[in-house]
Amino acid sequence: MKNYKKLVFAVIFCCISAFVSNAQNQTAYFSPGVIHLKNGEKMECFINCNSLLYSSPVDYRLSEKDKIKEMDPEKIHSIVMPADNGDVYIVENVGYLNCKDYLSGKTKELKHLRYSVVEYGDVCLYSTTVLGVGTYNRYICRKKDMDYGVFMGMAISVKKSAFSKKISYKTKEDCLDKVYENLFGDYPELCQQIREGKLTLHNMKEIVHEYNVYKAGKADK
Repeated sequence: MKNYKKLVFAVIFCCISAFVSNAQNQTAYFSPGVIHLKNGEKMECFINCNSLLYSSPVDYRLSEKDKIKEMDPEKIHSIVMPADNGDVYIVENVGYLNCKDYLSGKTKELKHLRYSVVEYGDVCLYSTTVLGVGTYNRYICRKKDMDYGVFMGMAISVKKSAFSKKISYKTKEDCLDKVYENLFGDYPELCQQIREGKLTLHNMKEIVHEYNVYKAGKADK
Protein backbone atom coordinates (compact mmCIF):
# COMPACT_ATOMS: atom_id res chain seq x y z
CA MET A 1 0.00 0.00 0.00
CA LYS A 2 2.84 2.40 0.85
CA ASN A 3 4.49 1.70 -2.49
CA TYR A 4 1.17 2.31 -4.23
CA LYS A 5 0.79 5.70 -2.51
CA LYS A 6 4.34 6.61 -3.44
CA LEU A 7 3.63 5.71 -7.06
CA VAL A 8 0.46 7.81 -7.14
CA PHE A 9 2.31 10.75 -5.56
CA ALA A 10 5.14 10.40 -8.11
CA VAL A 11 2.67 10.43 -11.02
CA ILE A 12 0.87 13.51 -9.64
CA PHE A 13 4.19 15.28 -9.07
CA CYS A 14 5.32 14.52 -12.64
CA CYS A 15 2.04 15.83 -14.05
CA ILE A 16 2.29 19.06 -12.02
CA SER A 17 5.92 19.49 -13.05
CA ALA A 18 5.05 18.97 -16.71
CA PHE A 19 2.18 21.47 -16.44
CA VAL A 20 4.39 24.10 -14.79
CA SER A 21 7.17 23.50 -17.31
CA ASN A 22 4.74 23.81 -20.19
CA ALA A 23 3.28 27.02 -18.77
CA GLN A 24 6.76 28.48 -18.38
CA ASN A 25 7.67 27.52 -21.92
CA GLN A 26 4.48 29.13 -23.23
CA THR A 27 5.17 32.30 -21.28
CA ALA A 28 8.72 32.42 -22.60
CA TYR A 29 7.86 31.63 -26.23
CA PHE A 30 9.16 34.79 -27.89
CA SER A 31 9.87 35.01 -31.61
CA PRO A 32 11.30 37.82 -33.77
CA GLY A 33 8.72 39.82 -35.65
CA VAL A 34 7.47 43.24 -36.71
CA ILE A 35 4.53 45.08 -35.15
CA HIS A 36 2.87 47.48 -37.61
CA LEU A 37 1.06 50.29 -35.81
CA LYS A 38 -2.05 52.10 -37.00
CA ASN A 39 -0.11 55.37 -37.19
CA GLY A 40 2.16 53.87 -39.90
CA GLU A 41 5.14 53.15 -37.66
CA LYS A 42 6.65 49.68 -37.39
CA MET A 43 8.67 48.14 -34.61
CA GLU A 44 11.06 45.20 -34.89
CA CYS A 45 11.07 43.22 -31.66
CA PHE A 46 10.61 39.83 -30.01
CA ILE A 47 6.93 38.94 -29.58
CA ASN A 48 5.23 36.52 -27.23
CA CYS A 49 3.44 34.17 -29.63
CA ASN A 50 0.85 33.27 -27.00
CA SER A 51 -0.44 36.86 -26.86
CA LEU A 52 -1.00 37.28 -30.61
CA LEU A 53 -4.69 36.62 -31.14
CA TYR A 54 -7.98 38.14 -29.97
CA SER A 55 -7.82 41.55 -28.26
CA SER A 56 -5.41 41.22 -25.34
CA PRO A 57 -2.25 43.36 -25.05
CA VAL A 58 0.74 41.95 -26.94
CA ASP A 59 3.80 41.09 -24.87
CA TYR A 60 7.09 42.07 -26.51
CA ARG A 61 10.67 43.07 -25.82
CA LEU A 62 13.07 45.02 -28.00
CA SER A 63 15.90 42.52 -27.50
CA GLU A 64 16.15 39.04 -26.02
CA LYS A 65 17.59 40.49 -22.80
CA ASP A 66 15.20 43.44 -22.36
CA LYS A 67 12.27 43.48 -19.95
CA ILE A 68 8.88 42.38 -21.23
CA LYS A 69 6.54 45.22 -22.18
CA GLU A 70 2.88 45.36 -23.25
CA MET A 71 1.64 46.91 -26.48
CA ASP A 72 -1.83 48.50 -26.35
CA PRO A 73 -4.03 46.39 -28.69
CA GLU A 74 -5.80 49.54 -29.94
CA LYS A 75 -2.53 50.76 -31.49
CA ILE A 76 -1.84 47.59 -33.51
CA HIS A 77 -2.72 47.21 -37.17
CA SER A 78 -0.92 43.94 -37.90
CA ILE A 79 1.92 41.67 -36.77
CA VAL A 80 4.29 39.84 -39.11
CA MET A 81 6.41 36.90 -37.98
CA PRO A 82 8.41 34.13 -39.69
CA ALA A 83 6.48 30.88 -40.23
CA ASP A 84 7.88 27.36 -39.89
CA ASN A 85 7.62 26.76 -43.64
CA GLY A 86 9.91 29.69 -44.47
CA ASP A 87 6.99 31.98 -45.33
CA VAL A 88 5.55 34.68 -43.06
CA TYR A 89 2.74 34.50 -40.51
CA ILE A 90 0.49 37.58 -40.43
CA VAL A 91 -1.97 38.56 -37.72
CA GLU A 92 -4.23 41.53 -38.47
CA ASN A 93 -6.51 43.63 -36.29
CA VAL A 94 -9.76 42.95 -38.16
CA GLY A 95 -12.96 44.96 -37.89
CA TYR A 96 -16.07 42.84 -38.44
CA LEU A 97 -19.83 42.54 -37.95
CA ASN A 98 -22.09 39.58 -37.32
CA CYS A 99 -24.03 38.61 -40.43
CA LYS A 100 -27.29 40.24 -39.29
CA ASP A 101 -25.66 43.65 -38.80
CA TYR A 102 -23.59 43.16 -41.96
CA LEU A 103 -26.70 42.61 -44.08
CA SER A 104 -28.50 45.58 -42.52
CA GLY A 105 -25.41 47.83 -42.62
CA LYS A 106 -25.38 48.56 -38.87
CA THR A 107 -21.70 49.47 -38.67
CA LYS A 108 -22.03 50.92 -35.15
CA GLU A 109 -21.77 47.34 -33.85
CA LEU A 110 -18.29 46.93 -35.36
CA LYS A 111 -15.96 44.70 -33.34
CA HIS A 112 -12.18 44.34 -33.58
CA LEU A 113 -10.12 41.20 -32.92
CA ARG A 114 -6.73 39.96 -34.10
CA TYR A 115 -7.11 37.08 -36.55
CA SER A 116 -4.56 35.19 -38.63
CA VAL A 117 -4.49 36.09 -42.32
CA VAL A 118 -5.30 33.04 -44.46
CA GLU A 119 -5.50 34.78 -47.83
CA TYR A 120 -5.53 38.28 -49.30
CA GLY A 121 -7.45 38.93 -52.52
CA ASP A 122 -10.78 40.25 -53.79
CA VAL A 123 -12.13 38.55 -50.69
CA CYS A 124 -9.75 38.38 -47.73
CA LEU A 125 -10.04 35.45 -45.33
CA TYR A 126 -9.05 35.52 -41.67
CA SER A 127 -9.23 32.74 -39.11
CA THR A 128 -8.39 31.60 -35.61
CA THR A 129 -7.92 27.95 -34.72
CA VAL A 130 -8.41 26.50 -31.25
CA LEU A 131 -7.43 22.91 -30.51
CA GLY A 132 -9.23 21.12 -27.72
CA VAL A 133 -11.51 18.09 -27.81
CA GLY A 134 -11.67 18.89 -31.52
CA THR A 135 -10.59 21.61 -33.94
CA TYR A 136 -12.50 24.90 -33.84
CA ASN A 137 -11.99 27.27 -36.78
CA ARG A 138 -13.55 30.75 -36.66
CA TYR A 139 -13.70 32.64 -39.97
CA ILE A 140 -14.07 36.25 -41.07
CA CYS A 141 -14.43 37.32 -44.74
CA ARG A 142 -13.85 40.85 -45.98
CA LYS A 143 -14.35 42.24 -49.47
CA LYS A 144 -11.28 44.07 -50.75
CA ASP A 145 -13.09 47.39 -51.12
CA MET A 146 -14.63 47.31 -47.62
CA ASP A 147 -13.21 48.55 -44.32
CA TYR A 148 -14.80 45.71 -42.36
CA GLY A 149 -15.75 42.08 -42.79
CA VAL A 150 -18.38 39.62 -41.66
CA PHE A 151 -18.06 36.84 -39.11
CA MET A 152 -18.89 33.66 -41.02
CA GLY A 153 -19.18 31.29 -38.07
CA MET A 154 -17.26 28.45 -36.47
CA ALA A 155 -16.44 25.15 -38.19
CA ILE A 156 -15.97 22.34 -35.68
CA SER A 157 -14.29 18.98 -36.37
CA VAL A 158 -14.42 16.36 -33.61
CA LYS A 159 -13.49 12.68 -33.58
CA LYS A 160 -16.59 10.53 -32.96
CA SER A 161 -14.66 8.56 -30.33
CA ALA A 162 -11.14 8.31 -28.94
CA PHE A 163 -10.55 5.09 -30.87
CA SER A 164 -12.26 6.08 -34.12
CA LYS A 165 -10.81 7.76 -37.19
CA LYS A 166 -14.25 9.04 -38.17
CA ILE A 167 -14.78 12.76 -37.71
CA SER A 168 -17.99 14.60 -36.92
CA TYR A 169 -18.37 17.96 -38.68
CA LYS A 170 -20.48 20.63 -37.01
CA THR A 171 -20.93 24.40 -37.27
CA LYS A 172 -21.88 27.18 -34.90
CA GLU A 173 -23.26 30.62 -35.87
CA ASP A 174 -22.99 29.49 -39.49
CA CYS A 175 -24.10 32.30 -41.82
CA LEU A 176 -22.49 31.27 -45.11
CA ASP A 177 -25.90 30.58 -46.65
CA LYS A 178 -27.05 34.10 -45.68
CA VAL A 179 -24.16 36.13 -47.12
CA TYR A 180 -22.52 34.07 -49.88
CA GLU A 181 -24.30 35.99 -52.64
CA ASN A 182 -23.04 39.30 -51.18
CA LEU A 183 -19.48 38.01 -51.13
CA PHE A 184 -19.28 35.72 -54.16
CA GLY A 185 -22.36 36.69 -56.22
CA ASP A 186 -20.39 37.49 -59.38
CA TYR A 187 -19.15 33.87 -59.57
CA PRO A 188 -22.43 31.97 -60.28
CA GLU A 189 -20.88 28.49 -60.45
CA LEU A 190 -19.31 28.88 -57.02
CA CYS A 191 -22.58 30.18 -55.58
CA GLN A 192 -24.40 27.19 -57.05
CA GLN A 193 -22.09 24.77 -55.23
CA ILE A 194 -22.70 26.61 -51.95
CA ARG A 195 -26.45 26.66 -52.58
CA GLU A 196 -26.48 22.90 -53.18
CA GLY A 197 -24.47 22.23 -50.02
CA LYS A 198 -21.44 20.91 -51.90
CA LEU A 199 -19.34 23.62 -50.27
CA THR A 200 -19.91 24.51 -46.62
CA LEU A 201 -18.34 26.55 -43.84
CA HIS A 202 -15.77 23.75 -43.49
CA ASN A 203 -14.62 24.64 -47.03
CA MET A 204 -14.05 28.36 -46.41
CA LYS A 205 -10.39 28.24 -47.47
CA GLU A 206 -11.25 26.51 -50.74
CA ILE A 207 -14.21 28.82 -51.40
CA VAL A 208 -12.23 32.03 -50.92
CA HIS A 209 -9.21 30.75 -52.83
CA GLU A 210 -11.36 29.58 -55.75
CA TYR A 211 -13.12 32.95 -55.85
CA ASN A 212 -9.87 34.94 -55.81
CA VAL A 213 -8.37 32.79 -58.57
CA TYR A 214 -11.54 33.33 -60.62
CA LYS A 215 -11.41 37.10 -60.12
CA ALA A 216 -7.71 37.26 -60.94
CA GLY A 217 -8.38 35.38 -64.18
CA LYS A 218 -11.12 37.83 -65.10
CA ALA A 219 -8.81 40.80 -64.43
CA ASP A 220 -6.12 39.40 -66.74
CA LYS A 221 -8.47 39.25 -69.74
